Amino acid sequence: MQPLDLTRVKTYPLAQRRNLVHMEDLIVPDTPPPPFDSPELDEVAARIIASRRAGRPVIWMMGAHVIKSGLSRVLIDLMKKGIITHVAGNGAVSIHDFELALIGETSEDVAASIEDGTFGMAEETGALMHQAIREGARDGLGYGAAVGRFMDENAERFPFREVSVLYNAYVQDLPATIHATIGTDIIHQHPAVDFGAIGAASGLDFRTFAASVSQLEGGVFLNFGSAVTGPEVFLKALTVARNLGHTVADITTANFDLLPLGDYHRSLGYDEPLYYYRPRKNIINRPTSLGGRGYHVTGDHRVTIPNLYHQVVPELTDLNVEASRPFSTPESVNTVLRELVERQPALQEIVIDLARIFRELTHCFRAGGTLFLCGNGGSMADALHISGELLKSYACRRSLSDRASARLAAQPDGELLARNLEPGLRTVVLGLNPSLSSAVANDMPDRDVNLAQELLALARPSDVLLCISTSGNARNAAYAAQVAGALGLTVIAFTGMEGGRLASLANVVLRAPASRTDRAQELHIYCYHALCEMLEKEFFGKDG
Repeated sequence: MQPLDLTRVKTYPLAQRRNLVHMEDLIVPDTPPPPFDSPELDEVAARIIASRRAGRPVIWMMGAHVIKSGLSRVLIDLMKKGIITHVAGNGAVSIHDFELALIGETSEDVAASIEDGTFGMAEETGALMHQAIREGARDGLGYGAAVGRFMDENAERFPFREVSVLYNAYVQDLPATIHATIGTDIIHQHPAVDFGAIGAASGLDFRTFAASVSQLEGGVFLNFGSAVTGPEVFLKALTVARNLGHTVADITTANFDLLPLGDYHRSLGYDEPLYYYRPRKNIINRPTSLGGRGYHVTGDHRVTIPNLYHQVVPELTDLNVEASRPFSTPESVNTVLRELVERQPALQEIVIDLARIFRELTHCFRAGGTLFLCGNGGSMADALHISGELLKSYACRRSLSDRASARLAAQPDGELLARNLEPGLRTVVLGLNPSLSSAVANDMPDRDVNLAQELLALARPSDVLLCISTSGNARNAAYAAQVAGALGLTVIAFTGMEGGRLASLANVVLRAPASRTDRAQELHIYCYHALCEMLEKEFFGKDG
């Protein structure tokens, strides 16, 4: 059977659609909340307050009903106050958020549109969102950041963007991830749909979400109204985090829904409570089996969320918002790039590529991944240079966490170790094991596969490979890049102007504007020094 041709789907102007949610429906954060008595909500609020005071994260996952219930302003204010450190949602969240920013209205009246096949066929929503997602995926952005950036760069098209969660997250540099399920959202039936871009952007968002979950120890995860996507994405991200060795045990989880837990099994005709109500098993029970506690709060979002807001905000008025951000501001990165171009104007043309490489490495390290490096001759020396800058301080003293210091202090020489050691970023240079290289040379027909063999044995899907070759044609690096591609790693190449074979194998290519080997290497040094500085600012303090 031949797939249907979606490019032939008929659309209509958004202005023709009757919407159910309008700007005047949005709740103002300062509005006193309706009375609501819930010991569970009180406990969740207390745990949020304790977590944020301790500098631990609060992750907010939601379904589209939160946006359609007019709660965008409340959520945005929690973000601005530094109480929420990561916001996530399903694909429908992005659509309703986008339409509010675009026309100040959302939520289609579907009474007749299902019957005549026009449901979800608004032209502007699909066309503009796909443009945003494609451009973002091209530049290495996740789905949420891509949509937020599009609103930021096209202000005249989005007169109501101040009520957009994704826009506000983008300008605040707050992680905002969208977890799409192909076929569930109205933009998936639009003629301009690009499933490759949606998959790439949403896939990157899952990795970003998993990185946030990996840091959730002592923090809080909240799920509002998402009965499938939120619970499944959270449980899978938690599994990835624990699989990669992150301690995520003492956590608080809470599911907010319209119905009590017992009503679900009765609605399905069962007399006994169902364990397999998805939010119960994936949010309340399983994630807290190692420690912490899970809660279920029943009530309309227009009641529960404002009440939660008015409990936590007064207790966190002195929260240092900038210090609470999990990521550094874009300006800190832009400053490094501007200074780089001032020192070496010839690098102006590769600044965008360097920024993309920074984003890829940030995602890698936040997800617990490893950066593998390889090169030959002077390029191997550069690989070693990079690893040295990342494994310890580059430009500033890096402080151990209290947890790491306490563990070291328990050792016989713990005081000395804690006083001297610094945290670093997991980095491995391939090709430094002469026993392996000689074994490959002796046992395998082509000795140039030594780097590929080492990478095959050590790499995991969350890792990144950075190949340095001024010609771009180093055979051993090319073989390693192909293995990385087969394993699902991101491949980065530092080359000369021509790019060579590596340019066709890499996801991101930084072409130094020089053809001579020594000149290209000189420019590579400028680039990776800037990269190390940006990463240090990102992970160890913006003043680094």
